[in-house]
Amino acid sequence: MVVWMRNVTASAELTVGRTVDWGFAATVGQWLARPGPPSTDYTRRQVIDNLATAAKAAEPPVLDVTGLHVRGIHLGSFYNVNQPNPSGQLPFHDSRGNVGLKNMYCANFPCTPPVIAPGVRCAIFTGCPVPTGFLGFAVDFEADSKWDSQWDGLLVTFNKRMTKHIGWGMSYTWSKGIDNGPNPSFVLIPQDTCCFNKERALSADHVAHRFVGNATLAGPTHTNAVLNNWELGMIVSLQTPHYFTKFAGFDANGDIFGNNDRVGIEGRDTFRGDTYQSVDLRISRSFGIREGLHLQAMAEGFNLLNTLNVNYYNTAYGASDFCPVGGPAYCGTGPFFKEGSPNPSYGTPRSIFNPRQIQLALRLNW
Repeated sequence: MVVWMRNVTASAELTVGRTVDWGFAATVGQWLARPGPPSTDYTRRQVIDNLATAAKAAEPPVLDVTGLHVRGIHLGSFYNVNQPNPSGQLPFHDSRGNVGLKNMYCANFPCTPPVIAPGVRCAIFTGCPVPTGFLGFAVDFEADSKWDSQWDGLLVTFNKRMTKHIGWGMSYTWSKGIDNGPNPSFVLIPQDTCCFNKERALSADHVAHRFVGNATLAGPTHTNAVLNNWELGMIVSLQTPHYFTKFAGFDANGDIFGNNDRVGIEGRDTFRGDTYQSVDLRISRSFGIREGLHLQAMAEGFNLLNTLNVNYYNTAYGASDFCPVGGPAYCGTGPFFKEGSPNPSYGTPRSIFNPRQIQLALRLNW
């Protein structure tokens, strides 16, 4: 037997393990024992490439498990520096029916109507005495770094390289995000400047579970003109909902600023949003035009099953307290809709992710 190969150095892609992979050894033996023409740079490179390909084919699936803890401190946002100290408290409910006291900022408290309803501002009331010298409140937002956040996650990935025309991978993330609203947005201005601890809740970016699976099928390259150079790829994405804040929809605590007022004594981010499901598919084929020049035709479908995935919801409840438990003074006489809201639009989609999209493309590689 004559081996037509000299001065072959080991490829960086070849790794020798502690145990013998007899299938890989047999492949190496076949390539080394195959007779051929006198060695050239091309044949040496070809042998090395074949050995590297055989080494990749012998690789088992790779499992990776990672735990991660991230903490953000001194995050920047805004708060109402001109909000006065609470002038009193009134009883309200949360969405589970529990009763608690909520801070009120009425300058003429307790000469406040028994309720704070839409269109009623308790800072100055006709028929109620106004404190001497009181000219009304003014909103003054100040930037500061009083916010913090925390994220804990477990990330699991399981991937298999392309072998025998099939490659696949899976990724799963379990996580929990908690913060006190570190986002410069009017709806995230703290409801009570005195009490940032009341803002601590699940983050608006919190996603408890997320799964992404992908698979690639590659056709042969030297079988026949019909089957050669096809490729099919698929991605499946699944995730649990985001959470949103239930807003009263008006100034429900008498501090003049109404964008951030929550319903009753409810905390932030308690409205459960929508799950997300999407299947993306891609099919492609490469055509050789001449040496070093290839044309690839592609057809891609995003959200192929045309699943309705809601991005944001209308969470303006339309009352200071939850209904009908809050009584007619807060809720009126109805009708009531989702979660007892007097607002028929409460809980309806405000924006959605893209429906099914089809994309066709040509790509020239050289």
